[in-house]
Amino acid sequence: MRRPAVGLALLAWAGAGAAAPRLDSVSVQVLSGKGSDVVISVTIERPSLMDLTCGAIIDTGDGGQIPIAWNLGDSRTKTARYEYKRPGTYRVRVTGTGTEACIGLKEASLSVGAVGRASATPRCPAGWTLVEDSVKGPRYACRARPPAQPLRCAEGTTYFAEGGEIGCR
Repeated sequence: MRRPAVGLALLAWAGAGAAAPRLDSVSVQVLSGKGSDVVISVTIERPSLMDLTCGAIIDTGDGGQIPIAWNLGDSRTKTARYEYKRPGTYRVRVTGTGTEACIGLKEASLSVGAVGRASATPRCPAGWTLVEDSVKGPRYACRARPPAQPLRCAEGTTYFAEGGEIGCR
C-alpha cells in the first residue's frame, strides 16, 4: 500500500513544477479556388511529458475568434478552417487563454481576395512591352522590345524589325 502513495506523491510533485506548453508557431494557408477560405495551423512545444493540456484563442484579425485546446494524446499541431467575409490584409494572432493557457503569443499576416488588383496595370517582364489596346480586364499581351541599337548585320544584309521579329536579311 505504501508504493501507490509514493507514486501519487511523485506525480503530484512533477505536475506542480511543470510549465504549460508553449505556442511554437502559427501559419496560414489561403485555399485555392475561393480566395477567402484559409486554414490556420498552430503548433505547440511540450517541454516535458507532464505538459499535457493547454488552451489558446485564434484572433482572425477581422473580429473572429476560434478557441483551440490540446489534451493528452493530441498531436502538437491543430488546424482550424476560417472564411473571411471581405478581401483585405489581416494579422492572425494566437494567445493562451483559460485556466490552463498555453504560454506565448504568435502572429502571422495574410492577404485574401483581390486586394489591390482592381486598378493594377499589367506589367510585362524585362525586355518586353505591353501591346497597346490589348488590356481587356485580366487579359493582356506583351511583345519583345526591340533593342536600343539595331543589330550589326554582315555586309550584303540589312537590319529589319517587323511583326515582333528582328534580324538581318
